[in-house]
Amino acid sequence: MSRGAKLLATLCALVLGGCLLRGGWPQRIETVRPAGAGGGSHAVAAPAVAPTPTVSLSPVASDDPYESMARTLHQLGVQVWFETDLVAAWREGPTAFDQVLQRLGTLASVPGVRGFKVADELGYNDGLTSGAEATAFLRDADAGLARVAPHAQLLIDVVVPELGCLAWTSKGSQSCADEQRAKHPAASEAAVSAYLRAGLVDRLDLSTSLLDEWTYRGWHLGQAQAQAEAWKHVRSLGWQHETVLQARKALADVGGYQGSTIQASHDVRTFVSVPVSGGAQAVDVWTWRQPYDGHTVSLLDDRLEPNPLWRSLDVQRRAGVHLFTHITPSMLLPTKAQQTREYARVAEMFDAVFVAAGTG
Repeated sequence: MSRGAKLLATLCALVLGGCLLRGGWPQRIETVRPAGAGGGSHAVAAPAVAPTPTVSLSPVASDDPYESMARTLHQLGVQVWFETDLVAAWREGPTAFDQVLQRLGTLASVPGVRGFKVADELGYNDGLTSGAEATAFLRDADAGLARVAPHAQLLIDVVVPELGCLAWTSKGSQSCADEQRAKHPAASEAAVSAYLRAGLVDRLDLSTSLLDEWTYRGWHLGQAQAQAEAWKHVRSLGWQHETVLQARKALADVGGYQGSTIQASHDVRTFVSVPVSGGAQAVDVWTWRQPYDGHTVSLLDDRLEPNPLWRSLDVQRRAGVHLFTHITPSMLLPTKAQQTREYARVAEMFDAVFVAAGTG
């Protein structure tokens, strides 16, 4: 029986109330956030081997669809992170910020929840206009999680646009880097370094903001070579000693990934295998299914049949690469049978997921 078939059978058993295996994804040594510590709990350790899964009878039914989704995925051995735009709530004011934090505190009690993604592309068109402002947000988020969810990890994702300019190399562009730093000071290399040195980030999903293939060809490079240079540079900055580094890339499209086998091979090499070789401990592949720019984009089409991207990702998974994706209850397929198969597909490929927190 294939892994997908086994997972489907397992999920069917779950729906019928049967016993299920509970497993985890290799993770950092657990730390507890002391209240008001301002990031003092963020000591980094190398991932440890996950314990052998054990049998559990924990129910997954819940009146809260987000909690129910998290429980179902956890029972299938998928590590769960909830994600929310805490930046928007913080900018709205203390009342909104505290309301979202209380919601996260409630979700922290769901079995298997590892932590929270609290910022999407921090400092990149999110209203945070300086490194100091972003630092203030992170300190408040860190202290807030210490209060409501002391065992939870704090994850942010960042786009660092100057990295794609390769200004530290002889082939890159200093003017490109200068322009990007001026446009996005809170998402600059120096700003991100400061957030990490302050101990405010447990995990970092990093986009190196690569330029297009044709630009790099004009520099006598390819995207994959540029990616390798960018991740080499990140390691020279020492970020891997301050946090758990992960890569991120949007590969979803309308009707599922639309690229050919050749394009999928290029995309997975550039955005998965090269970052992993450069030190990324996992890769976040956006997104399972989500509205975007007036359309619904996804990794697979609604038949949930493998496409060239899926097959290329599966090669990486089989080689031990840890993969994340994003999922929300409102975007599941409509029937119970489809949803059962959908959960099995997710668990077949992804070690961990970001589940929407239901905070609007």
